[in-house]
Amino acid sequence: MSSPAYRGAVGMATVSLTSEDEETKDGKLDFYGGDEIESSHSTTATGSKTHQDEIKEQSLNIEKTAKRAILISALLTIMGAAAAVSFMLLAINNEKDEKKALFLRRATDLAEGIDGSWQDYETAALWIHESCSDWRTSNYSHADFERLFRYLRSSGLDFFLMEWMPNVTHTERLVLENTTREYYRNDSRITYDVGFTGLEPVPGGEEGALEIGPRSEQPFYFPIQFVQPWENAEGATHLDIWSIDIEKPLIQEALRQVLPVLSPRIYLVAQDQEEGYSVVLYHPGKPLSDEDDTRPTDLSLIIVRIRALLTRAASSRGVTMGAYLYDSTISNFDPELPPEFMGGIKIEVQGQDNNRTLSMFPEIPLADLKAEHHPDLFYQHSFLVGQRAWTVVVVPIDDTYNAELMVSILTGGIIFLAALLLSAWMVHNMRRSIKMHRILSEAAAEAAIVSNLFPEKVRARMIQDAKNRNNRVGASKQEDIFLKDGEGQHRLSERKLSSYLSSEGIFGSKPIAELHPYTTIMFGDLVGFTAWSSVREPYQVFTLLELLYHSYDNIAARRRVFKVETIGDCYVAVCGLPERRKDHAVVMARFATDCMYRMHKLVKALEVTLGPDTGDLGLRVGLHSGQVTAGVLRGDKGRFQLFGDTMNTASRMESTGVRNKIQVSQETADLLTAAGKGGWLVPRKDMITAKGKGTLQTYFLKILSKSQGSAEFNMRIARGSVFIKPEDHGNLRVREETKMQRLIDWNVEVLSQLIKRIVARRAAAMVERKPYTPDFQSHSTAKMPLDEVAQIIKLPDLDGTAVKKQVDPECIELDRDVMAQLKDLVTKVATMYHFNPFHNFEHASHVCMSVQKMLSRIINPKEVLLKRNQGAMDDDSNLDSELHDHTFGITSDPLTQFACAFSALIHDLDHQGVPNAVLMKEGSPLAEKYNQKSLAEQNSIDLAWGLLADPSYGKLLKTVCCDEVDFRRFRQLVVNSVCATDIMDKELGAARKERWNLAFSEEPRNEPKAETVNRKATIVIEHLIQASDVSHTMQHWHIYAKWNERLFLELYKAYKDGRLDKDPSIGWHEGEMGFFDFYIIPLAKKLFKCGVFGVSSDEFLNYAEINRKEWEKKGAQMVQKYLRDYEADYGVTPERRLSYDSGVGDNNWDDEMDDEADDPPPTFLVTVAK
Repeated sequence: MSSPAYRGAVGMATVSLTSEDEETKDGKLDFYGGDEIESSHSTTATGSKTHQDEIKEQSLNIEKTAKRAILISALLTIMGAAAAVSFMLLAINNEKDEKKALFLRRATDLAEGIDGSWQDYETAALWIHESCSDWRTSNYSHADFERLFRYLRSSGLDFFLMEWMPNVTHTERLVLENTTREYYRNDSRITYDVGFTGLEPVPGGEEGALEIGPRSEQPFYFPIQFVQPWENAEGATHLDIWSIDIEKPLIQEALRQVLPVLSPRIYLVAQDQEEGYSVVLYHPGKPLSDEDDTRPTDLSLIIVRIRALLTRAASSRGVTMGAYLYDSTISNFDPELPPEFMGGIKIEVQGQDNNRTLSMFPEIPLADLKAEHHPDLFYQHSFLVGQRAWTVVVVPIDDTYNAELMVSILTGGIIFLAALLLSAWMVHNMRRSIKMHRILSEAAAEAAIVSNLFPEKVRARMIQDAKNRNNRVGASKQEDIFLKDGEGQHRLSERKLSSYLSSEGIFGSKPIAELHPYTTIMFGDLVGFTAWSSVREPYQVFTLLELLYHSYDNIAARRRVFKVETIGDCYVAVCGLPERRKDHAVVMARFATDCMYRMHKLVKALEVTLGPDTGDLGLRVGLHSGQVTAGVLRGDKGRFQLFGDTMNTASRMESTGVRNKIQVSQETADLLTAAGKGGWLVPRKDMITAKGKGTLQTYFLKILSKSQGSAEFNMRIARGSVFIKPEDHGNLRVREETKMQRLIDWNVEVLSQLIKRIVARRAAAMVERKPYTPDFQSHSTAKMPLDEVAQIIKLPDLDGTAVKKQVDPECIELDRDVMAQLKDLVTKVATMYHFNPFHNFEHASHVCMSVQKMLSRIINPKEVLLKRNQGAMDDDSNLDSELHDHTFGITSDPLTQFACAFSALIHDLDHQGVPNAVLMKEGSPLAEKYNQKSLAEQNSIDLAWGLLADPSYGKLLKTVCCDEVDFRRFRQLVVNSVCATDIMDKELGAARKERWNLAFSEEPRNEPKAETVNRKATIVIEHLIQASDVSHTMQHWHIYAKWNERLFLELYKAYKDGRLDKDPSIGWHEGEMGFFDFYIIPLAKKLFKCGVFGVSSDEFLNYAEINRKEWEKKGAQMVQKYLRDYEADYGVTPERRLSYDSGVGDNNWDDEMDDEADDPPPTFLVTVAK
């Protein structure tokens, strides 16, 4: 019988019943695609009514009776509601209109007041000009100007400064200086002894450096002749404003237009920033005529604080509201630029005496202000101020202008309540029935949820046990009262001991368990997952598992398969319980095939985001049929579990299975054959030996998709066969191109994320992108890239302000042209790699992934984060500073991080598949070109740099490097990083070791701190690339074994081709141990010592030591077996050649071995060669 609750718990899935005739004759079937799946068997609920059926029938009766009463009462209720709503809408709309009109009147008055206040300041500036206009002939003095200032102040105008700036010729300069010096001779407040001053070049300073000093001879000047109040501008007398470049356009505009000219908003250095912004008004006075010689040439100047302007306008308004002032001049020319905030004032009127309180608003963008207020209560008014456009925004600051809805609502509520009371008596008798119906419905819903975890019968037992336990607790407490002393106490102890020796004593009932005789169990394990996850971040591991298991769950719901649990990367499911099914084996076979298909499709799609090798993950599935004991292990976190030999055998079917195949036991095969599905079975050629089972005959399940004619080939390729048959070359080429494209897409994603960080940091620092032409020829002054290697690369200093302002790089969208150029660049880089087993584009991507992981660990070092969590740092700015110092500035420069990833991607370009020594021996042109030094490395740099020089990548390059300084630093980082990957040159290795010791020596050095930090950063970056280049030796054993095999294969092929003198298999075992002892493990210890790479340092060192031990134990055996396999497969026919770039040959030993097993994988060797 099919449980309705169970069907609800699995998503109310619709199962379509199909007969065997719907399957094709060749045994193919459609994989589950999301809309409909097949099922060869269906059960229908029959027999007696269940408890939930009775609840449903009672609910229907209650609903019928309730409808009769509700229909009648609804008429009365609707009529009352209509009357109430009509009244409320009319009253509310009238109230809103009145409040809106009141707000608009007051807002208009306040805006006009601000406009009028500015006119007062403009009039004052004109008055200043008119008073001083004939100062040359009327002997207008400083004292007269001070009296004018006091008069204007007394009228309520608040100036920060008022000034008079005449246009003075050089002839008039000496007279003015002498007159002013005489005036201030007896004034102890002011020292005047320099005369005219201005911004002048610093003597002996850098080009463009300026300072205030004696003004040089000029044809004319605009000195500050009069200034008040002097305490706000001490030393400003006779400062030539014309010497200040930013002032010149304003002066010219005022004199040319003969109109007042206003500056943009400014912060005054002489006052606290809490005072807000100010503006400068230049007034040329009124023109005497249209002739040029009579046009005014002198200027009056006033500096007005926006705070004072708003206060003057608000001081006479007895209303509560807020006003904001914005400069919208720029927005009028470019609508995409927001208006600039000038200031804001809050007017609060309180008490019967209408006492006003004025305070200033903090800065807020106009768009945000609009979003915070209703359009009906948002007043905006623009007016011209000089040549600029200002906008006044008035908004309410309390609920003064909100409609008072309470009276209207209460009146409407009374009307509705009267109608409601009339109909209440009609439904009063139904309330209890409806309440009970609601309770039963909620219980049914909860039962459906719980049944997702527990079958219905099990759930019912658990609920009954809970009830019994609650009743027993009450009775036990009453009995304990009478058993307190003497013999009673002894009897109490005996009773408690006895109860704890049985399940009934602890849980109040017998265990919840049942035997299910007809089931099929599936174990599905991800092959290669442990090695894959060892090189990923934790969030990437969970991303894969969550998406994969969620997909399996959806298929299980549609197939009516019960998910038991997940154990790490193993998925366990069963068919045949909680409801019996005769076709359990057929359904589980289809479910397993669906999961296999979905898994391969998903990992291919995820490779772009989760990195290389994700698409190479496999699935190993085992099926077995038989009886199983199922029940709930009660206690903390109790759950539904299966036990018995069937579970053990299903697990053995999986662990002894083959990558990307479904292995079924003889019992399951018999059931499939009996169901007419014998065509799905392929006997396994070899017998398996299962722990506790002996030797068993098993079968592989072969259900092909109608849409995948090449499925058999795909499975063979996915298993990792190293040598491909000629008839498969066409399919293989498609797979190579597909894998190559996924690697390209992943590298584009990695590099684009780093470019986004560059753009985000540059925008936060407000760095202007200066036009420049990248100089690709400057490095040609050196004979070769190796000569450019620098001991110290200067990284930028920490910009704390930029760090605080920086937006999330994920919010940035790169230009389409930039993304297109980036993808084209990575694609060309990929095509410049040869199809070597080891030195290929896939390995470059693996190195890039290691660099990315190490950079992520640099950016979040555990020591610094621990200090923050412990409260040792006050704020995020201290965290940024600590990170900068801890990582020697690497975290503060996204360009450095991009250069590291780019270097990893191009470090083996055009690699010939043989070490540098072989190229030298063969007389390669590279040997002469690069003077017998680091041939492959220098060639990679030159090829990559030549690629970047292509004008088609101009936009990309200028996005990465905004100026020539960035470009040179990028070049230097790439040269140092790529040259560092030549670890076989003893001279270079010794020099690099000396630089490391110098950088991290504890002995004090007489050099600036910045130079010491940059020295450490440079050598750390080089070791980051070195570690990433050989990261497979410091990762999981399977990763190490995979790349070890490829490197051996590359060198052994060179030996077989006659290019390598010595057979690499001779001494390979001992050589690898020496390589670990003298390079890999010391390198891992260096990474640990520098303290930059966080937990990666511990991880690298641990894996290096583990791999060294494993190699010592298994290496010799692996070398011999690999040689036998190579000779047996490679030497048969020329057509059976390797395809290194396709990923074929990866983890082929996983077919016969669980990725967690202790048995040695055959023939994987490691060394390093350039």
